[in-house]
Amino acid sequence: QAKQGSARLHGAPHCLAPGAAAAMGSGASKRKPWERSFHLTSNVEDDRGERYLQVFPVWTIAITRNQRQLAAATSDNRINLWCLVTQSLLIPLVGHSDTVWKLAYSPDDLYLASASSDGTVRLWEVGTGMPVMTMPRHHANWVVSLAWSPDGTRFATGGSDARIILWDAASAVEAAYRVKDAVAEARNAGGEHDSYYQEIVAEEAQAAAQAQAPIGYWQAHEKTVHDMCFAPTDSKMLVSIGAEGTLAVWNAESCMLDIRLMGHIGAINCCAVSPANEELIATGGEDHTVRLWDLADIDPGSVEAKKSREKAAGLNLAHYSLKGHTGGVTAVRFLGDGRLIASCSKDCEVRLWIPNLSNPTLCAKFPAHEAWVRDLQWTTDQKMLYTAASDGMIFAWEVPKKYHASPWQLEKALAYPERRQPA
Repeated sequence: QAKQGSARLHGAPHCLAPGAAAAMGSGASKRKPWERSFHLTSNVEDDRGERYLQVFPVWTIAITRNQRQLAAATSDNRINLWCLVTQSLLIPLVGHSDTVWKLAYSPDDLYLASASSDGTVRLWEVGTGMPVMTMPRHHANWVVSLAWSPDGTRFATGGSDARIILWDAASAVEAAYRVKDAVAEARNAGGEHDSYYQEIVAEEAQAAAQAQAPIGYWQAHEKTVHDMCFAPTDSKMLVSIGAEGTLAVWNAESCMLDIRLMGHIGAINCCAVSPANEELIATGGEDHTVRLWDLADIDPGSVEAKKSREKAAGLNLAHYSLKGHTGGVTAVRFLGDGRLIASCSKDCEVRLWIPNLSNPTLCAKFPAHEAWVRDLQWTTDQKMLYTAASDGMIFAWEVPKKYHASPWQLEKALAYPERRQPA
């Protein structure tokens, strides 16, 4: 199959859609692959529980690495924290005054970051739901994308101002807690109005303001930065996509562009980097396609790479185009070991693809919701796929056993990055 061809459907039994007939023969399992396990929703039911009186569309979801908590941003500008052990609502986080477009847990599961149309980025404590801090406003308008570095020390945000901003999360959080400690110490000592304590608090507040300042920012695209992600193990590699239709790969330490690519027709909505091969990038666009890009196909020092950096439209690198969705693709996610890509769309469907660079194929597809599917996330153990949609529903889908993480894979995936000790 040549690159830029559409993926074919391989009709293997494990790739059947929910509701499809099992493989012929009396020995066929009654358990359907990709079966729905349970749902979460903050929609308001009527007295009989027959219909919803009020629907709160879910814009984005995130799941902790330990798989115990799910965060969902809904249309009432709240962030609902759900316990995945009891499948119950823990607490709604209130603070944003406009749509929350992106949620992301820190790799150590300590903090939840949220990006909103109100122009702010907020950090919350995962364990308590308490606000840690609101980052200073540096985006000119909406903040729509956000990603943590794999070591958890930094995160990047992208906005409708087409800029990317890098933040030193570790230093900012440490400084914010020092301010809280200084204020608490002054209050406990009854010295809130004492000049000695006031001076200490003022010094800590000044240090916190410096720690919260961006460590880098640049004009990344011609239009809104719709999505971004770091390479799973490389904090230097940052991938972003823009509404103008380009994919950009950045050096997150130097803030310099490595390569800019194009190929989608219209806006690109989402991106992901493969955990199995960090030169493999998946994107989803308004043109209804999922596309696979292999950075190994271009040498960063080549003339083509240099031209791609100089041209606003970027380089049209040969790539695979996976066709089948009948609406804009809203999210793409690689399975933890890279064996599958899940994509969701405005066509209300989820599709599973095998990202084999010699011949990528469609593995499964199923109707997931009654409205646009806005986001999806895999669990760390690879046993569940969660989807969220404009119908206000979050569904948990059972992943076929052959794709579950092995014990040693799971142990490695659950390991938190080493936490930086406070100075």
